[in-house]
Amino acid sequence: MRIGILTHHYVKNFGAFMQAYALMSVIKSKYPEAEVEIIDYVVPKHLFNATVHYYGFKPKRGDSIKGLFRKIKLLSTHKKYEKKLPRSPRMVDAESINERGYNLIIVGSDEVWNYNDIAYDSVKFGVGLESKIISYAASVGGSVGTVDIPEDVKNGIRTFKNISVRDEETAKVVEFITGIKPQIVMDPVFLKNFKVKCSDKIKALVEEKPYILIYDCKLTPNQIEKLRKYADDKGLNILGAGEYRKYYDSLDTVNIDPFEWAYLFKNAAYVVTGTFHGTSFSVKYNRKFVSFLTEANRVNKVGYLLTTLGLESHIVMGEDEDNLIEVMEKDIEYTKVNEIIDKKVKESKKYLFESIGDDKNSGA
Repeated sequence: MRIGILTHHYVKNFGAFMQAYALMSVIKSKYPEAEVEIIDYVVPKHLFNATVHYYGFKPKRGDSIKGLFRKIKLLSTHKKYEKKLPRSPRMVDAESINERGYNLIIVGSDEVWNYNDIAYDSVKFGVGLESKIISYAASVGGSVGTVDIPEDVKNGIRTFKNISVRDEETAKVVEFITGIKPQIVMDPVFLKNFKVKCSDKIKALVEEKPYILIYDCKLTPNQIEKLRKYADDKGLNILGAGEYRKYYDSLDTVNIDPFEWAYLFKNAAYVVTGTFHGTSFSVKYNRKFVSFLTEANRVNKVGYLLTTLGLESHIVMGEDEDNLIEVMEKDIEYTKVNEIIDKKVKESKKYLFESIGDDKNSGA
């Protein structure tokens, strides 16, 4: 059986790699004889936009030249680990994907269905694909509502054999199109127990003193000032997970690999993040955290996840931005949270394996 995974594997961030790696690993563990690969299908304008964003240099937010040089080296690290994921030859259209002869194509996870985003492409909605198609934890991101949905989106989604999504807003879109509410599943990173590891340099930094980990978060100058003072008063370091600002305490956590990234989350005293996967790994490793959300697509994704887990009080937005540290310090009853996660992970794996279904016996 040949299974292709259609996702945003080419985006240079840790969450994109970890969700793809996790989904592939879970499938391979269940079906070891199957050929599972990432479909190397790229939306050029999305790749260009993501690259420009990656190299963004903004001194006002605390960027430094030294940090930029480390970030350039990190790009090579991202590419190195992307190559570790089995990939198809580069595909340019639905026809070339069809010629690969997949028994099954899985669309997801991540914002593969954000039809108002620069990454939009009808192929991600199954248009022109001849294989059996299912989705796993697909998200529309900020494309909420049922107005002005492209016809290709509607027609494509109706061709899917089984559909699962990652949040309520995506479920509403699918139900509007198909008349059936899809199953909401956990992101692949919750399905996989990662073997996190790190270099001696990172390990020494982690063991030096407790730290606040910051990951992709658009903090205000006022928040930065208060966070820096809090860290100094409490004897904490401030570290960036694959990034650097002048108020951080080390450059050594910029050029890291995905598993070192996870290691930093696993050992943090506190996490401050503005992303879905930053929030997911904070919860996965039972950390104290705050999700400071400043973008519509993140409000949708992170909001649903944390509400489902009873952790919506760990979201800070807009006028509540002064509460960042107060929310970050909140104790969390993770026993109850982990019970919910365990139940939903079992349901998610059941959906995934049942959706793969009879194809597991259709060739190797």
